[in-house]
Amino acid sequence: MSDIEDLLQDVQWLDGLILVTDSERASFVSFSQVDPLLRRLRQRPRGAEVAEKLCMSLLEAHGKGAAKPVLVCQGNGRFWLGMIGLSPMQRHRHNAIDHLYRCLELPA
Repeated sequence: MSDIEDLLQDVQWLDGLILVTDSERASFVSFSQVDPLLRRLRQRPRGAEVAEKLCMSLLEAHGKGAAKPVLVCQGNGRFWLGMIGLSPMQRHRHNAIDHLYRCLELPA
């Protein structure tokens, strides 16, 4: 299992998001810790737009269990935002995580 899948398993019933930064390590940001992240995002170019979309994703996912917003922040200012969950459709989840790792490998 990948780091993201392991993390999803560990935090599946908690409200929050999965954050992946330049270190390519996935970490969980709980709902109560989102405000400082949003403030930092808004200071970056296009960050206000990403922060708004992240808020919408968090509200949509709130209380729905294992599906979590995933935000990838790269040092070059690029972002990727999506949803990944622990669904019975294993193939779909693996494809989504593979896509996420391909996004991380894109050149700046």
